[in-house]
Amino acid sequence: MSTKIWQAREIPRFFATINKTLLDAPIALTLAGLGCVALALSSDLANTFNAPRSGGAPITLALLVALALTFVCYLAATRLVPIPRLQPHRRRFNLLLYPILIWALFTGIQTVTILGTGLVRSLTVSHVRYGSDDLYYNHYNAVLVLHGENPYTGQRLVDEAAYFGEFAFTPIARGRFADPHHYPTQAEMDQVLRAYLAHPESLPSEVDPRTTHSYPAGAFLVVLPFVAAGIPSIAFPQILLFLLLFAAILRITPAPWRLPVALLALSAADGARQAAGSDFEIWPLAFVALAWIVRERRWSSALLLGVACAIKQTAWLAAPFYLIWVWREKGAAEAARRAALAAVTLLVINAPWIIASPHEWLSSIFLPVSLPLLPDGSGIIGLSLTGLLPLAPSIVFAALEVAALVIALFWYSRAQPRYPYAGLILPLIPLLFAWRSPERYFVLSPLIAVLALALILAQSACKKPAGANITPTGPN
Repeated sequence: MSTKIWQAREIPRFFATINKTLLDAPIALTLAGLGCVALALSSDLANTFNAPRSGGAPITLALLVALALTFVCYLAATRLVPIPRLQPHRRRFNLLLYPILIWALFTGIQTVTILGTGLVRSLTVSHVRYGSDDLYYNHYNAVLVLHGENPYTGQRLVDEAAYFGEFAFTPIARGRFADPHHYPTQAEMDQVLRAYLAHPESLPSEVDPRTTHSYPAGAFLVVLPFVAAGIPSIAFPQILLFLLLFAAILRITPAPWRLPVALLALSAADGARQAAGSDFEIWPLAFVALAWIVRERRWSSALLLGVACAIKQTAWLAAPFYLIWVWREKGAAEAARRAALAAVTLLVINAPWIIASPHEWLSSIFLPVSLPLLPDGSGIIGLSLTGLLPLAPSIVFAALEVAALVIALFWYSRAQPRYPYAGLILPLIPLLFAWRSPERYFVLSPLIAVLALALILAQSACKKPAGANITPTGPN
């Protein structure tokens, strides 16, 4: 009986301890959580209403506002010193953590289910289906390499479609798809590809077979061992990579905050769905993230960054921010050494194809900007597609994207001491101004934002005197 009475008395104390911990948590935790909620809202708007393609102007505007709020919260969460205006109201502001963490708990259950079923399906599926043409291409290019063929030469689209028995290709803004305001339906795309497969000698203007190899060689080399092992779907290594990054984030998170950080990381349900077979953004993102995690180790960190750049061009946007952090923390000479190591890694991974077919490799790498691709995405391009803004030529959006990148780099070079890990978030912001800014670029951002949060919490904990309690204080 006494044991039961003791247990009954401990329950209120347990919840009181949790309540105090959350109310006294660093504001950065709440800000990161708000960013995750805002991103989930933008994804729901995009998926539910098919915005901006057919969602209408109000939905597209709401989607863009949610994305903007996402990055404002993410960046605010990377501030090392307290935000003066919020700090006096920390306990009241942190009341938001309760609904955020409850939402993250239910979303996390969904994420775990997606990853678990995805693992089983990737090992047992008899007919592979991916959510993007990129995954079909990477998988098939790995098959070509295993057979001693060069993926960068020849027109492989017909053979790739026959290999998988699926229709998937990147539509080109020509012919029947020339209207930038009308993204072709799946039925329209299938009709074009069927005609091409029936008569391969007659190439439709809406199709460019070179899109089967528009990424650096790392895109198919990272899945090569799994294809060689006979694993049916390359979603299998992607899910493992998602889990590896999740574990790495928790490992560097101070113990008092591991549970809420884990819940926020698991709120990336759409990102988990993407890793489970919708796209391959997890590869460059994870390698960039791991480069930041081991940033104190020159060789490991620089090699990981080089591998990320050897997988996909989006990692090229992240590299300058990483190098700015190295420059501000360790000096220009160290930044130059790491830049050289990363560049050499990129070239070494791609060397066999650069040597064998230099023109084809180089032209393939720049296909995402040289081809007339249809505008699409959740960024400001959505405002043009729905008529809220005039649709300017793609070169205007390219200029806006470059300008946003330059401004972000300049700001980070000055603000790095106050926002040391904003360099993880900033590379995604120029994509909001791109001609193509699909939702897939952003759905994994909770992992990056939570990583930045974990680094901030860890740095704050390290600065405390030995034996100090990190719960009541901390960054922000």
